[in-house]
Amino acid sequence: MKNYDEKNEQNNKKQHNVTPSDINRRSKKTQRKKQNRQRKMHSNMTRSERQRRRIRTSFRRKIIARIAFFIMTLSVAFSAITVFFKVDTIKSNSTKHYKGENIVKSLGIEVGDNMFTFSASKIEKKLIEKYPYLASAKITRLLPSTVNVKIIDSVPAAAISSQNGGYYLIDENGKVLESVMEISEGIPKIIGVSISNAKAGEYIDVKNNPKAEKLINITKALKKQEMILNVDFINVSALSDIRIGYLNRIDIRLGTANDLDDKFKMLVHIVENELSPSDVQTVHLEQADTVYCPPTTREKIEQSALPLSDIDSMKRE
Repeated sequence: MKNYDEKNEQNNKKQHNVTPSDINRRSKKTQRKKQNRQRKMHSNMTRSERQRRRIRTSFRRKIIARIAFFIMTLSVAFSAITVFFKVDTIKSNSTKHYKGENIVKSLGIEVGDNMFTFSASKIEKKLIEKYPYLASAKITRLLPSTVNVKIIDSVPAAAISSQNGGYYLIDENGKVLESVMEISEGIPKIIGVSISNAKAGEYIDVKNNPKAEKLINITKALKKQEMILNVDFINVSALSDIRIGYLNRIDIRLGTANDLDDKFKMLVHIVENELSPSDVQTVHLEQADTVYCPPTTREKIEQSALPLSDIDSMKRE
């Protein structure tokens, strides 16, 4: 029994006294076994299977190499952008309503900032929301170090009566630009729609006001055909008989607000090709493909700028 215990103790000592050379021999032995298994598996493969395996291995290596190259390229590009492209100059043009230096202060961009760490589209949107009269704001990066801002003012497309007195000036999209007590020359007055408690920079409510919705459709179509600056008034007091004063001498009978693009294209053609600059006419555009233009007087055109109930009473008289 004693001899047996001594032998076990000697064996345990041998197991615990493992040298680095023993570990290397075991590791090499394991690798040889693995290689032998792979050779055996390889020898059992057909020629086509071995070829497909080599192709897959080559393909994986190429993909890994391309991914590594792409990551390295991105890292180098990001480092170059971060180090070299710093904002040195920020400039903006001025308009009738806004000074360039105030626009620059509102950007949130400082000298020394990176040229590519800010979102131009988000800043443009912020400017439009902050400054009611801005029609557009465009931020451009001029490499290596300049940020340029180009702003354009809105042109009032119409004046809508305020229920509290005075008028609200709006652009063609229904954005409120400002409130005024008097309408400047060249801004058409709206008949048949009034609003209240509007704030500059907000849009008039068209969801709950069918006349306001039709009005905005008309101003958009007029702007698209570049006619809005020659409009004298827009009368939407009756949506089945919309009337527009144009060029101080034309009474447009639009009917409904349908087919606006076709109707205004026809009107442009008639004014440019069928009427002389001195003609005072009523242009019936109830149907875009059936137009007739009887002569009228300036007094009758002024009557078309009145609410239709007033026009009907004048007819009865």
